[in-house]
Amino acid sequence: MGAVRLHVNNAALQSRLRIPMLFAADVVHGDTTVFPVPLGEAASFEQELARRMARAAAREASAVGLDWTFAPMVDIARDARRWRGVEAAGEDVQLARLFSQPRVHGFQGGAGLAHPEAMAACHEHFAAYGAAEGGLDYNRVDVSERTLREVYFPRFHAAFAAGAVTTMAAFNELSGIPATANAWLLDGLLRQEWGYPGLVVSDFKADQELIAHGVAADERDAARLAFLAGVDISMESGLYLRHLPALVAAGEVPMAGLDAAVRRMLAFKAALGLFDDPFRRIRPARAQSSQRSRETLALAREAACKSVVLLRKL
Repeated sequence: MGAVRLHVNNAALQSRLRIPMLFAADVVHGDTTVFPVPLGEAASFEQELARRMARAAAREASAVGLDWTFAPMVDIARDARRWRGVEAAGEDVQLARLFSQPRVHGFQGGAGLAHPEAMAACHEHFAAYGAAEGGLDYNRVDVSERTLREVYFPRFHAAFAAGAVTTMAAFNELSGIPATANAWLLDGLLRQEWGYPGLVVSDFKADQELIAHGVAADERDAARLAFLAGVDISMESGLYLRHLPALVAAGEVPMAGLDAAVRRMLAFKAALGLFDDPFRRIRPARAQSSQRSRETLALAREAACKSVVLLRKL
């Protein structure tokens, strides 16, 4: 993959504006070295262990060209049917909050996002994704604002405090409005009330899913709703690429809003050091030497032992 990223970045740098590429992926519980899933990690009750695992994962992933990970998942998981619950720290609000910060610190390191071994964190999924009815990804969530603020928001605050500069909108709907099209959630609360300055990215084709949710008439309408709600980056669907130019030309999306989203994206790339050195994380020599080191394998074994929970039938 490092060779592919090298080729793609070279192509981007031949374009008129020479804006470097940004590479992202899910690095949830390790990269080439596999660590316990976050639910098992939380069972260790060791925050420093969580930080060390995220740091090791960032070293491996950044060495093959990754700048950004879609982690940590900071959802509260209280439904055993919720198959993605293993990506979170469990059902306890305080424990989830305590584990969100060390994972952000681990991914991003302590030397700034521009460091070659730093990888930007993206806390997800905003918001109340773990409360989807029936444990289903795209289902509805109907909880009070008090529950949102006391149960589902605290670990996002913790991740912001730890320095996370990106967040991902959730698949689910919230009180009848999908999170990806929820202007109260992404703009009114996140940006206006909390003063969040960073990027908001959709989940995988979540803007396109607004059609299935029944709130968008077609792809063009879905792109409009997501962008106006506050989603800066459309992941994988291609809707922004296909429809934003026409939406801006028609006056349905303000140019000022598009400019603001572009500025946030460019500022993010600058913070990662990509304008100074677009290839800082694409280093074939480091890619080979940093994978599955003796120290990282020892850490994986330590983490596995500490995450084991023995149950006794009473």
